[in-house]
Amino acid sequence: MLAQFIFNQLLRAKGKYSQKCFALLRLVYLKIADPIIQWNYHGQIIDMNLSHDLPFNLKQFPSYSQNLGQVASIIAQKYPHFSVIDVGANVGDSAAIVQHRIQAPILCIEGNPKFLPLLDKNSKNLHDITIEASFVGETVTKVKPVNQLGTAYLEEDVTGLAIATISSVIEKHPAFANAKLLKIDTDGFDNKIIRGAATFLRQSKASIFFEYDPFYLAKQNENGPAIFDFLVDLGYDKWVIFDNHGRYLLTLTKHDKHLFESLHQYYNQQGNVYMDIWAIHESDSQLQYQE
Repeated sequence: MLAQFIFNQLLRAKGKYSQKCFALLRLVYLKIADPIIQWNYHGQIIDMNLSHDLPFNLKQFPSYSQNLGQVASIIAQKYPHFSVIDVGANVGDSAAIVQHRIQAPILCIEGNPKFLPLLDKNSKNLHDITIEASFVGETVTKVKPVNQLGTAYLEEDVTGLAIATISSVIEKHPAFANAKLLKIDTDGFDNKIIRGAATFLRQSKASIFFEYDPFYLAKQNENGPAIFDFLVDLGYDKWVIFDNHGRYLLTLTKHDKHLFESLHQYYNQQGNVYMDIWAIHESDSQLQYQE
């Protein structure tokens, strides 16, 4: 299969010329179609679209997205039998990253019809995966996914697909009511989802691992830094900050909102860079990030 050949060669390419050649072939192919290829992640075969950037980002930046697995393993030291809620599960790649480190049950929430068949297929090769085919947000409304290369963001649209809240999803999946890790990656919808999860967060005091991109937050008319005060009110008092390559930057406390606002300004760069944030509840304040 040509798409698989291009994918394999691009991942293996070492010289600049060969990398540019196969990167160009990939882009040309994607103008025609976006076929399914297979990627070997630490022995786990993951089916994904050729447009998915994770394998190539990880090749260039070995820490890319690996902080999620590291965070999960740190939480597991205190809660050996904890479970995970994965919002924006995509094709199951985040679940694979987590389960490369620990064997935790994961509720994968994904509403995009493009990704759901692949998520279902990949989940069969993972451990204890539950799939909820839904979008989630702050309130019950309707949205449409805007697909880009390997990812998507949501726009509100009265003719679109219905979305729920985390709390309403958990009513359908009560086994995850006390999940200790809520991962969110929805390109700007993240703050809405956190607010919609308030009931769940008050009860579970779960760690939150979420993407923070000022550019995509602005597309949702969000005042990004307001999520800081919202989480403080819920009892969150520590924020571990990573850059978009998964590298640890610094740790903030609830007294450091001015620094958070400065980071917001720095990362407001047209979607080219963003932060990953691990928000930790005061009941788990002893948890520390270890690279």
